[in-house]
Amino acid sequence: MTLTIEARLVAGAVAFLLVWHPCLHAGDNWPQWRGTNRDGKALDEVVPVEWSETKNIVWKAAVPGRGQSDPTVVGPSVFLTTADEQQQSLLCFDRKTGEQSWQAVVHKGGFESEKHEKCSLAAPTVACDGERVFVTFLNRAAIYVTAFSMGGQQLWQHKVSDFNSKFGYGASPLLYKSYVIVASDNQGGGALTALDRKTGSVVWNTPRQATPSYSSPVVASVAGKQQLFLSGADRITSYEPDTGKRLWSCKGASIQTVNTMAFAGGLVYAAGGYPTKETLCIRADGSSEVVWREKGQISNVPSMLAHAGYLYHVTDEGIAICRDAATGSIKWKHRLGGTFSASPVLAGEHIYVSNESGQTFVFKPTPNAFELVAENQLGDEAFASPVVCAGRIYLRVAASSSDGRKETLYCIGAE
Repeated sequence: MTLTIEARLVAGAVAFLLVWHPCLHAGDNWPQWRGTNRDGKALDEVVPVEWSETKNIVWKAAVPGRGQSDPTVVGPSVFLTTADEQQQSLLCFDRKTGEQSWQAVVHKGGFESEKHEKCSLAAPTVACDGERVFVTFLNRAAIYVTAFSMGGQQLWQHKVSDFNSKFGYGASPLLYKSYVIVASDNQGGGALTALDRKTGSVVWNTPRQATPSYSSPVVASVAGKQQLFLSGADRITSYEPDTGKRLWSCKGASIQTVNTMAFAGGLVYAAGGYPTKETLCIRADGSSEVVWREKGQISNVPSMLAHAGYLYHVTDEGIAICRDAATGSIKWKHRLGGTFSASPVLAGEHIYVSNESGQTFVFKPTPNAFELVAENQLGDEAFASPVVCAGRIYLRVAASSSDGRKETLYCIGAE
């Protein structure tokens, strides 16, 4: 029996509420940055490879303000953060129709004057456990985590850390068991902090170095145990996610990193772009062995994608690369065109990645040769990564005209 998309949404929402993350119905929800399994994959999904303003668009919704957060899709809702000159907000859209369900103001004023030209006041992606929605914002020189109900009622707010900003803030919150975990690396000295999702109380807090960095933490089962990985300060570090205790670390990547680490088998992968540029593969068994290291072309902002023994990534300058994950040897390179901040996502038999000009490339995850499937254009600006679940793609883009810059959230699906 084949379920309709609407039936899958209902079943997925029920499954989502019955269990704690990460044991979620992966195909029907995309609950946080990099997806249910935190790896940028929606393996069982079949979604369109071609679309335009007039083709395979289920709905589109106007997004007020400006932001770079990815859509978060859980149950009947799609969540985004946004900001304008007065406030930072959480938006909720109806997943079936695209109608805006509600908008909750998180902060009024208190904005940082200094941020990178490619950053915004609403960069981190929302996390949602099916009962609560978690947002992080830099405001009044501090990082705040705020929890909302699925209906938009604020449940709690917690100041995680003071924040001496250099270019802004971009680390997304991470769901793990009953925790929401937040990184706040900054040049004033940050922390890695786990909060109780129900109450907002601190479960553990691990101080970090006084170095600005922008990567999001990730938890994965690697080398036989759950590990929390975070790069930055020229270190790759593994923590015990239940306690915040450091398990191991090694030198590498760079002082400032942006992308989220990838993982596969007993290996983890990291890349950094300032001041040095390198990609590393580390054995995550506690030995801190650097399996391979390569200087030069790296993915600084876009995160890498590990799949079936290969590592796929797109450099900020627009070169797609496939490597042997175990050795680092390059299988192929191909210039896509444009510059990239969004991260690649694997859906079914295709990889999707958008450049900063709103062009989304679809290609095959094969080591044999680069195989382009389609190129699609929506808007003229895209910093958010594609999100895929329940047979649909959710894409946040912007377009500029004589009427000004306007953002749009698209839901893409087979007609």
